[in-house]
Amino acid sequence: MSRSEYNVVLPTWEGWETQFEISDALGALLNGRISRVAPEDKKQPVHKSASTCDSLLAVHSDAIQIGAPMGTGEVIGTGNTYILFSVGLMGLGGWMTPRDADVVGWALSAVMFLLGFFAFSFALRMSHLAPRDIPVVFNRKTREVSICVLGRLRFWRFWERVGIDKVITTSWDDLQARSYKIMQLTGEAARDTHVLRLLWGEAQNPRKLEGIALIGYLGWYEDAALWRLWEHIRRYMEEGGPPIQPGESLRTSGAGKLPELPPEVIAAAGGPALSVEEVARLAGATGVAALGATITEEDLKADATHQLRPA
Repeated sequence: MSRSEYNVVLPTWEGWETQFEISDALGALLNGRISRVAPEDKKQPVHKSASTCDSLLAVHSDAIQIGAPMGTGEVIGTGNTYILFSVGLMGLGGWMTPRDADVVGWALSAVMFLLGFFAFSFALRMSHLAPRDIPVVFNRKTREVSICVLGRLRFWRFWERVGIDKVITTSWDDLQARSYKIMQLTGEAARDTHVLRLLWGEAQNPRKLEGIALIGYLGWYEDAALWRLWEHIRRYMEEGGPPIQPGESLRTSGAGKLPELPPEVIAAAGGPALSVEEVARLAGATGVAALGATITEEDLKADATHQLRPA
């Protein structure tokens, strides 16, 4: 990782969430501790350089789609690990089944089997039967952000595909970004990982947290490079920055297809997404300059040497 990727201008956050009132249900989803908090004033930079960090899914005339950690491809490998673990757990539950009328033994066997089945159902559907990614659409014309929400899982129907249940649209000005430090279990070991979360409040009560969304990727051991993604989004929304940085490309990892967005979201974005070839042309220095982007020498050097994750 190049030194410029560490040029985050946000201080380390000390303490807990102070802007939002968080319900117990949403609080359970905010695992980990806050690492850094983006300013409410989105005209303030968060990093000295910008990058899509291999998280750009699509470019529209007036909007960009940013993916979530689910679309990095890492979910598939982790899911396969948990599938094997859960199958083993179910097998252990079957092996523990007593041959007599031992009520305690039958209960322990059933609990072990059910735990394994639930873990199997979740891992299978999220890694192989879910959309390739979960897009978040940033529309700089309407200054709105549209967030896809996955449907609920029916654990007994483990063969059913997971689809997008709804799309929530909120104001860009009301959206807040934080990086969180969490403990990630990889199947072999545990490691510190950072994630970039978006938080927004209710329309009638902005201080009451309404929802949470993840964007970007899983940042191993540090969050500095993650903030390059938010800086890219901030420049795009606030300063007329380019939809894609020089030399970068659309994210193609993951399995399956991207979910279809509602027609009204596509229409507000200026119509269907540009083709891969059109986006590739935008990523050229000439195409980006035509969009009025201000690219520094440091940005170009950082983008040329950018690596998504440390080896």
